[in-house]
Amino acid sequence: MPYITAREDAGLSPTPAAADADSYVASGSRIAVAWVRPAPVPGLALVQLAGRYTCPGGTAPLQAGDQRYLNPDRFDIPAEAWIQPAAAGQLPPEVAQLNHHYEGCRLQAYPDPRTGAEPITIGWGSTFYQDGSPIRLGDVITQEQADALYDHNCRETFWKVLEATIPFWADMSDRQRAALCSFAYNNGAHFFGDGHHDTLDRHLRERRWEAVPGALMMYRNPGEGAEVGLGRRRRAEGLVWTGMEPTAACAQAEREIRTPADCEAWEQRLRQQAATPAPAPTSRALTAPAPAPAAEGPMAVPGMVGPSRTPREFGFSGSDSHVVVNDGSETAKAYDVDGRLLWEIPALARGQGRENQYKENSTDTPPGLYRIAKKVYRDYEQDPSPTYSADRCSYGWYSFDLEDLEMQERRFGRAGIMVHGGGTACGWPGAWAPQQPLHPTLGCIRLHNQDLRDKLLPLVEKGTVYVSVYQEA
Repeated sequence: MPYITAREDAGLSPTPAAADADSYVASGSRIAVAWVRPAPVPGLALVQLAGRYTCPGGTAPLQAGDQRYLNPDRFDIPAEAWIQPAAAGQLPPEVAQLNHHYEGCRLQAYPDPRTGAEPITIGWGSTFYQDGSPIRLGDVITQEQADALYDHNCRETFWKVLEATIPFWADMSDRQRAALCSFAYNNGAHFFGDGHHDTLDRHLRERRWEAVPGALMMYRNPGEGAEVGLGRRRRAEGLVWTGMEPTAACAQAEREIRTPADCEAWEQRLRQQAATPAPAPTSRALTAPAPAPAAEGPMAVPGMVGPSRTPREFGFSGSDSHVVVNDGSETAKAYDVDGRLLWEIPALARGQGRENQYKENSTDTPPGLYRIAKKVYRDYEQDPSPTYSADRCSYGWYSFDLEDLEMQERRFGRAGIMVHGGGTACGWPGAWAPQQPLHPTLGCIRLHNQDLRDKLLPLVEKGTVYVSVYQEA
């Protein structure tokens, strides 16, 4: 999650006219944001908050998901926070990434799976040609024609309709618009105001951005055979809405949703999160997100298992830190002893076998609580241009031994679990790259080489690092 920092006294505003004078931001204030993008008004940017913010002396805090205008010259904005809008006339690439994943491409016309008849479909889910004529059984097209047909229909029939009908369309990020375009491609371009999507309509009308993912999950045809597939699509759209890259969102949705019960659980969880007020801030700057539930016990995530004990039972204090590794979302989040989020990075706790085989050798990292041992293997510092031996490519720039605090290794007959980079499946010398692909290990936690050096190593040198691992049940 990126943060922006006020270089001088600045402001956040719901309108471009007051961008320097609406909600006061004191110099030095640090604010968590989901994204920043250039605004239609020259010299300004639009920002979406990732948590609450109360200006000094203010009584009504801004909420996570709120969007405001700001003067980018008055803030330090990291490069990773910026999202560039698509060029005029072009669809953001996230639209095709979502639609192509869930529609698939067939070059021969086929009937609707639900009706066994119309609408007849071809290509990337198209039901009519550029001239408006319907697809007919027996029609065959080329891949180039399928791509051109999809682009034309998606832009002219879906994107332009949404642009004209969805409130605050111009205030949304490209990924938010892509999520709605995917939803429309599956539910109809005129879904807004059609009388069948009232909950989603209301949240969009009221700019309740944080409630949109839960509302999307409602429209999955509960009780029908397609519920799980549609539930995965709705979940992925919700993740993209919150800023996740589509490929990662689709993969996460497939891991999280496997049964109709998972669909229901995620709908209720997302709607409850949107309805639960955030805790009041304790300082003039935005308070950092609270630690994941893993900091105090198992996470309330359907299908996940994790530690039964907490770092505080082992003396968690002072300059110590807690890293929460979730193999479902493929992330690692680090927190300090006060629960402040320090960073979030990609991580893989994946072995060579199928999911939830962590009780067997060479499979997923056993779930539970670990502690990083003080010994650090510094291959990169010793030789940043090494001979590419199998060991070095497997372990990467740095590696750390893990101590199992719940006997989870021994209980499952495992041993030698580590945190490391590298990856021999990448090929040589690809495993030594700063951000090498995160290939499965034999049960260790794999991070990017660069993140080991810049994120994890400073925490290890500063204090004791506890690691909670969560796996699919």
